[in-house]
Amino acid sequence: MDPGPDDVNPEEGKILSPEELDIADDEHVTEIDDGRYVVSPDVRTDTGRQRARTPDPDPTLEREPDPTPEREPDPTPELTDASVHEWLEQRFAENNSRYGFDVTAKFDGSVSQQQLVSNDIVTVFESLLLWYARQVDSETPVEEVLGILLSESSVPVRYPPGSLKRLVRTTDLSPDDTIADLLVAVGDDDGVRL
Repeated sequence: MDPGPDDVNPEEGKILSPEELDIADDEHVTEIDDGRYVVSPDVRTDTGRQRARTPDPDPTLEREPDPTPEREPDPTPELTDASVHEWLEQRFAENNSRYGFDVTAKFDGSVSQQQLVSNDIVTVFESLLLWYARQVDSETPVEEVLGILLSESSVPVRYPPGSLKRLVRTTDLSPDDTIADLLVAVGDDDGVRL
């Protein structure tokens, strides 16, 4: 008894008839042996019941070149002063510290670099000055190099009054002593430390 439409299991699908299973006359099928076939989903095979051979490739079915040419890797960007400064600016902008510097300097033919970031403005400034002074003269004490640089520069330096008070306290002077006494007290060869 043939199964009715209600007797077909939906998971098994439609039942094919013997005529539907006969693929021998299909142009995409070639029989290579009794009951054995080569089936091509998109290329016509030899028709008839000859022994199968590898069909010649159809030139029209060759893969066409990709319309977008293969991208070559981007060339290394050109290094210019502007590109380096832009990179540094971006790097500092992304940093969470409030202060920082990145310096490249040349001292008597020798190139030196220094970078520092910090949330303490005094630490950043002090580090920059100390680094610079060491580059200028590695044999002279840093505080002396800084003193010479500041005294020889055309930039006037204004010290807070507390600095002068601390200087006076380093001596044995009293309010009755004169400025001349102060100059004598601090006028040794080591210089004045403020």
